[in-house]
Amino acid sequence: MKNNRTIAAMIIIAAVVVVAGVAAYTFLADSSGEESSSMVGKTLSKEQLPSDDSRLWVFGNADEDDKLDADDLAYLQKIISGEEKETTLADANCDGFVDADDVTYLQRILDSEKMKVYYVDNYDRVAAVNWPVNSIAIGYCSGAYCADLIGVCDKVTMVDNTIADYWSGINSNFAKAASYGTTEEPDYEKMITSGIDVYVVGYCDFNADAVSPGKLNPAGIDVMFLTTCDNSGVDRPNEYIDRTMVTMAFLLQGNMDKVYEYLQWHDEVIETLEQAGETVKDQSAYLMARTCPPSLTGDISITGYNNTNNIHAEWVGINAIGMHEAGLSKNYQTIGVETIMSYLEKYKSQGYETYYMENCHAGLRQQYDLLDSMALDAQRFASMSNPPKIIGMAREAGNSPLYVIELAFMQNAMYPGLNNGMDYKELFEYYFDNFSSENYYNQLDINQFFAVYNA
Repeated sequence: MKNNRTIAAMIIIAAVVVVAGVAAYTFLADSSGEESSSMVGKTLSKEQLPSDDSRLWVFGNADEDDKLDADDLAYLQKIISGEEKETTLADANCDGFVDADDVTYLQRILDSEKMKVYYVDNYDRVAAVNWPVNSIAIGYCSGAYCADLIGVCDKVTMVDNTIADYWSGINSNFAKAASYGTTEEPDYEKMITSGIDVYVVGYCDFNADAVSPGKLNPAGIDVMFLTTCDNSGVDRPNEYIDRTMVTMAFLLQGNMDKVYEYLQWHDEVIETLEQAGETVKDQSAYLMARTCPPSLTGDISITGYNNTNNIHAEWVGINAIGMHEAGLSKNYQTIGVETIMSYLEKYKSQGYETYYMENCHAGLRQQYDLLDSMALDAQRFASMSNPPKIIGMAREAGNSPLYVIELAFMQNAMYPGLNNGMDYKELFEYYFDNFSSENYYNQLDINQFFAVYNA
């Protein structure tokens, strides 16, 4: 017997144009029977975006805090009565107006009815997901670790080949899930046949993202561009990992209690690190490498301007060289060893303690050995009169909810005399003791996630 999603793939979708008052909005009837506002797909300007302080960018979150609850109903009523200013997210039904219809729509969201829920994705675009969400496809380390944290592993029925190959041990459902191939070239036919409700991309990919909605939406599959890592061919940072996780958890109908427990821990750690960073700001500087060629003179991919890891480093008082050099203006760029040395020498001459961070695919992925890669880096810069100190971090640590531990490690490693009260090893253990869905701690080697090189 075919499921609803498979049947939906055979349905030709009709477009119905509805004109109301002065403003005209197009609604597309999809396979769920819900009408979808033409605001879906609209890119919001900086001025139109919800509050930066909000970590739940879901329409209906009228007071733009971190939760969608009864407080939003009260706030919405005050907006309608003129007691409060209108917010972007107050338009619960996303029709372009804030009125009594939004009160009704918000109550439906709170009641978890079968319906569309609107949100702002990582492209700053209005998007929608159909509830209920029972089956999802996820990709890359961002998808694996996020699904684990937000409590939706039981909904995972498809994964990309990186999860199948490297991260299936995180949850038993991942090991049983079918593979849809790669993020760059997903097997859309397989997704449609499998009858998933939502495809959550592992990372944004310039080419695939332009195609995926057109391939999957007609079959009743929503495509969710919410991810916690840097992208491929898309020059946008994803520094607000906490916002992505909270929004994703709500939309996928995950375990919100667990997410808010994580958020409380997250905020305490980040606030402590930021305060400590203010006391030592810009005394240490670093470059981060994304590749470690076996040739000591081979070109290396270096993170640059608006790379998520670099943005985060500066939150905690570390000068990310890639944020300040014209020659490193891209998220990442491949440059020669001599150029890398010149940057390190420049900052050393300015009085900084310099560090070179190896950011290879170690961790659970274990495509490379972090300690061996760091030893190779030490050889690479041995000829310098003042070589940088070598540190290492698995790439998945910064592309996931583990980024909190990444920041503690950075501060511990690059300001070793700073007593910030946050030990990255203790935080690592705490995270997996409290937030993993299954016990896979025995699979982890912390020295393949975070390490300081000692000759």
